[in-house]
Amino acid sequence: MSFTDKQLFDAIDKNVDVKDCFIKISEACQELKTKTGCPDDDVDRFLEFTIGKWQKYD
Repeated sequence: MSFTDKQLFDAIDKNVDVKDCFIKISEACQELKTKTGCPDDDVDRFLEFTIGKWQKYD
């Protein structure tokens, strides 16, 4: 099931747990960029990789 950006932002705004996770993930991505100097594309690829590994254990 795909969600639109609006649906995702609505979920983030309305749910404290979702918002907390969004903030933590955003902060982790910023920390990764700052500490490694990697470009946004590398951070995106890392997130895609992580999601792929996480889904295998679902």
